[in-house]
Amino acid sequence: MRAFAILLILMAGCRGATPDSQRTAGDSSVAAVVADSTGTYELDLPARWQGHFRVDSLSTAERGRAQPGAFVFQYLPSDSTLRPQALLVIAVYDSAVWRSVLAEGGPPPGDSVAARNGRVYVVGLPQSNPFVPGSTDVTVFSLLELRPAEVATLVRLR
Repeated sequence: MRAFAILLILMAGCRGATPDSQRTAGDSSVAAVVADSTGTYELDLPARWQGHFRVDSLSTAERGRAQPGAFVFQYLPSDSTLRPQALLVIAVYDSAVWRSVLAEGGPPPGDSVAARNGRVYVVGLPQSNPFVPGSTDVTVFSLLELRPAEVATLVRLR
């Protein structure tokens, strides 16, 4: 829970800007820069996400064997009677644990997008759009889904 609180503080203070010299305060391509509590990575969330998501930490059961500090970025439906749906899950695994997860068979909890210092950074994306065809939420959710080129640059290791 402490990591989640730190993440929220960082999100509030970093909207639209990062300390990275490649980004500027006026960079309109980024909705938020999110740093994990250990300082090992940052995420550049796309500008089109602004106002459409919230961040939650995953419980021990939800994150499985990932290290503490796994997060889910959830789409907030315009229809408040509907549950928020995951746009992105980010988790960090010890490299040996990640190899054993892959060896278990079945679909992995996401795709490895980076690795460094014995850690593997894994991103999970929705397999399909969960909203009713023709609804406003199905359209917005489709627009917010990450493109393959975005996923490749989403995680910046520190």
